[in-house]
Amino acid sequence: MVRIVAILAALAAFPAASLAAHRPDTPAASLPVTKVLSCDVTTSAHSATFYARMDSISGALKMQMRFQLLERLGRDDSFSRVDVPALRPWHSSQSGVKRFGWKQTVDGLRTGGAYKARVQFRWVSPTGDVVDTSTRDTPVCRGPLPNIVVGDLSVKPGPTPDTRIYKIDIHNTGKVDADEVDVQLSVDKAILDTLTISSLDAGDTRSVSFTGPVCKNGVRVYADPGNSIGESIEDDNSQRFACP
Repeated sequence: MVRIVAILAALAAFPAASLAAHRPDTPAASLPVTKVLSCDVTTSAHSATFYARMDSISGALKMQMRFQLLERLGRDDSFSRVDVPALRPWHSSQSGVKRFGWKQTVDGLRTGGAYKARVQFRWVSPTGDVVDTSTRDTPVCRGPLPNIVVGDLSVKPGPTPDTRIYKIDIHNTGKVDADEVDVQLSVDKAILDTLTISSLDAGDTRSVSFTGPVCKNGVRVYADPGNSIGESIEDDNSQRFACP
């Protein structure tokens, strides 16, 4: 579960000056800035620190910003928002400053995930009206990934004549460990069961065994069927075997 670790505000306490209005031709130096200050999704820290900065504009008394955490896992091509209640409030500058920055740290990130922050900016007038708004994404925080591979299948007689024990090797050929690796077996297109490997170290192999009916057409094994683990290669999680 994602948690907020620390929130640090950095204010440049200078009187508001006569600055250019926030228009498309505003110089790049005065546009909002977003950065990734630190990224650790491989060790026990599982945290990232994002930074955003904005300059005042004509007609604004205060500046405000807030962060949204976006996550991408597994085969997903797009990022999805992670609802973190502690990120919902707006952070506000002091009145009259011309530059406002905020550093936001979150932890509880998942191994193999890719993360970025979407920062919403707004400028508020002395009467409380919103003068202008802007939204910018930070660069992506992502570390080395595991890679779960379906290995060999072996079959031996089961506890009764009409059953078999199916043993599958599951490899992690990636650079980091993987936790909670689900393995699913189907026999003749019928899903038999899903078992979970609690931890699979980088470079290690674990075996799981299923007891099921005698195969007539084929066996298929799925590793990470729910697509919950981000991997360096996503095309080797499924393997079909002929009946032994």
